[in-house]
Amino acid sequence: MAEKELEADDPYELVNVRFPFEPGVDGDEVMARVFIEEYALMGMPRQKLLNLFRSPYFAGTHAILANRGEGFVHRLVDEVYGPEAQEVS
Repeated sequence: MAEKELEADDPYELVNVRFPFEPGVDGDEVMARVFIEEYALMGMPRQKLLNLFRSPYFAGTHAILANRGEGFVHRLVDEVYGPEAQEVS
């Protein structure tokens, strides 16, 4: 592959695009589930995935957490990974 210097107008900037959903479809839930399933399929541990949602450096996952809260994210993670084991007292 040929190497060249980057120019100011090169189209290498990431651009966020939203698509409309059918009425009644929860776009945040669809997007969150896609993120969670993708990382789960790659073998990412549950806690590391939850950290992606908490980190402002990951704009897509962090926006979902900020808009919907920890409970929303944990519910979806449990649906994909299975419920987290509870400690027995």
